[in-house]
Amino acid sequence: MTNRRITAFSAAAVMAAASMNNEVAGFAGLSVRRQGGLRRRHSVLRETPAGPPYSGPPVKPVLDTVKFPSDMKGLDLRQLKQLAHELRWEVLENVSKTGGHLSASLGVIELTVALHYVFDMPEDQIVWDVSHQCYPHKILTGRRERFPTLRQANGISGFCKRGESEFDSFGAGHSSTSISAAQGMSVAKSLLNKRQNNCIAVIGDGAITGGMAYEAMNNAGYLRSRMIVVLNDNGQVSLPTGTPSAGGTGAASELSAYTSRLLVSKPFQDFREFAKGISNLMPENMQEINKKIDEYARGIVSGGTLFEELGFYYVGPLDGHDLDNLVPILEKLRDSPSSKPVLLHLKTEKGKGYPPAEAASDKMHGVGKFNLGTGAPIKGPRPPAPSLTSVFANSLIDVATEDRSIVGITAAMPGGTGMDIFGRRFPKRTFDVGIAEQHAVTFAAGMACEGLRPFCCIYSTFMQRGYDQVMHDVVLQNLPVRMILDRAGLVGNDGPTHHGTFDLAYMGCLPNVIIMSPSDQIELRNMITTAAGIDDSPSVVRYPRGNGFAPDVLKNLFNYNLENDEVPEKGK
Repeated sequence: MTNRRITAFSAAAVMAAASMNNEVAGFAGLSVRRQGGLRRRHSVLRETPAGPPYSGPPVKPVLDTVKFPSDMKGLDLRQLKQLAHELRWEVLENVSKTGGHLSASLGVIELTVALHYVFDMPEDQIVWDVSHQCYPHKILTGRRERFPTLRQANGISGFCKRGESEFDSFGAGHSSTSISAAQGMSVAKSLLNKRQNNCIAVIGDGAITGGMAYEAMNNAGYLRSRMIVVLNDNGQVSLPTGTPSAGGTGAASELSAYTSRLLVSKPFQDFREFAKGISNLMPENMQEINKKIDEYARGIVSGGTLFEELGFYYVGPLDGHDLDNLVPILEKLRDSPSSKPVLLHLKTEKGKGYPPAEAASDKMHGVGKFNLGTGAPIKGPRPPAPSLTSVFANSLIDVATEDRSIVGITAAMPGGTGMDIFGRRFPKRTFDVGIAEQHAVTFAAGMACEGLRPFCCIYSTFMQRGYDQVMHDVVLQNLPVRMILDRAGLVGNDGPTHHGTFDLAYMGCLPNVIIMSPSDQIELRNMITTAAGIDDSPSVVRYPRGNGFAPDVLKNLFNYNLENDEVPEKGK
């Protein structure tokens, strides 16, 4: 009955609130201008032409004056917007020549400018989760001159790296670590009686699907750790592909789907404030009812109840590209005396400000060299043989066509592992579990218990995150899970965080595990067929990034006739 009355009250309140000012109370007296739909196409890059060719400013007068964040302190808001415009094109011009993680960086330009303007780096500390989005941060922290060496030999890293700059407070490359690290820094400052500077974790809506992020938030709320978590919500999980799967083609988690619904209408935003105003007129002995009304309003408006139940004060969702709003909000959060951790929820657009990336941000998440004027990739010579990833995917399709018990599992990397190819053929047998390697392995183990033949496809470096599950849930029970480790060995420009150099050691020490490592695409194809038939033990197939060999090359080098699957000499 109570819920029914609240619902009726809500409907009346919404109508009454429709004419109210679009201002809401955010945090400790903070006035936050909600965006009521967030005008997601709004951009400070009004100079960018509507169609190709695209080009940036010929000179960058504001960026030229900024070598370190301290140089930004005297800028006014108009200059900060111009700096964001110039910074966006600095990223574009360089990444078009070097390749790298483009769209994530374009989506946080305004946030990066605002953070470095408001806070005092490196005394205040930012932890960038994964750090795909760290390029503008690097340019503003003394590395602009070296930025053309991005991801090159003896150049700067494509990720945050403590040894590279004092402004990189924590290294990254893998997902969902930022909140734990920032909380650890905050607690350490308190225990060591250091000045309580601000510790800020910037995490995406993909990374926050990782269980470690919630472990950290639960602990931070319990300890009331003073920190700010910025949720960069662009509605995509790391490498979006629209891959057909058992869960559809959307985001790889219900949480991501949930956050995408947070942009509700302006009347509902105004309702929360109207409801709070009504509740404030009630007697003190109705305080619990007041709290429930506010909780209900907050829940239906923003979904922030989820984070508040973990002990965080929730602010948002807000437009992450609006510097007019971002700067004062961050200043209020910086100056607040509250010790309660805060979650600032920002809606952003991946690839913001560059139309080719906005239109196809999944394809421009990680890019090679491309034509800046059109966004088209600059292609090298056609490889003489298909990629090993595609060989695996097509081989799996072949065996799955004959065996309906075969299923494929990936952890938010369908495009990187070939599960996108498999998913287009067998969507109901394809499972993208999100950034959740631990779950992926045990999920596969459960499937194996019931007679399915799961292929759990994870990068070698990311399988490290599910190692206990490999040992405890698969190997100890001798379950026939087929673990497919793409990117085994050295991976090139992504560097040490992504090298797959340890899987032979960490898999090789486990009992009763069959490990296969093909030397070419024909062996890989045959090993997938072999793995599909192994039903009495776990198995691993590991293979590197890159393409197979042309048949004539292998024949000339090793007298290996690929057409006949001829093996010149068996190994020992």
